[in-house]
Amino acid sequence: MATTRRTSQLKQEEVELQKRLLLSLMGIITIAFLLIIGVSFFAPQIGSFFGLFSMHRNDADDQAIIKPGPPTFSNVPNATKEEAININGFSQPGMNVVLYVNGPEVERALVGGDGLFTFSGIKLNKGKNTIYAKVVDSKGTESDTSKVYIISYDNEKPKIDVIEPKSGSTVKNLDKRIKITGKVNEKSSIKINGRLAIMKPDLSFEFLLGVEEGNVKIKVEATDEAGNVATEEFEVRYVKES
Repeated sequence: MATTRRTSQLKQEEVELQKRLLLSLMGIITIAFLLIIGVSFFAPQIGSFFGLFSMHRNDADDQAIIKPGPPTFSNVPNATKEEAININGFSQPGMNVVLYVNGPEVERALVGGDGLFTFSGIKLNKGKNTIYAKVVDSKGTESDTSKVYIISYDNEKPKIDVIEPKSGSTVKNLDKRIKITGKVNEKSSIKINGRLAIMKPDLSFEFLLGVEEGNVKIKVEATDEAGNVATEEFEVRYVKES
């Protein structure tokens, strides 16, 4: 009788243990399921949060790098007859200005406390030269490129061809004027006896010169864009008659 009672008690304890194990297993499964759902739902939001933080951190890094402004030149000619020129300009005091001529860097200049800088004796090639500059600060940060300039180096005088009147000729009319015509080989400013003549797009020129009877000295002067000057001087005779 006692043995039967003890056997029944053991079976009951075994059943209780199985129930506890089953409940524990179900609890573990439930927790695992909830974790999976939670990760799937919240992971994008968490990633976005950290991504946003990272993005703003990069923005802060970008904002911390401030490029200096480009330099400005003040006296760059379009053309020159000089092989070497001086270039002046202004920028932020204490900066280094890097000058580039036809591609490579050729010189550096320190900007003074007054904001001015100077490059002296910059050599040019015959023909067209490309010149620009950048500013570099103490941290090595470069500015954008300055305005790009094209400078023509030309040390040859323009050529003058006087078409009429010919030297030593006699001009006859009643107007007391001589019509002078001619042509040059490049764009120039033309003066005849000190007065500006009209130059046409085809590089020809003409001028009406007021005269008195007798011998007339004529001086044609052509100055090209680089400053080279050429002159032609000759003499004609004017007669007031038809």
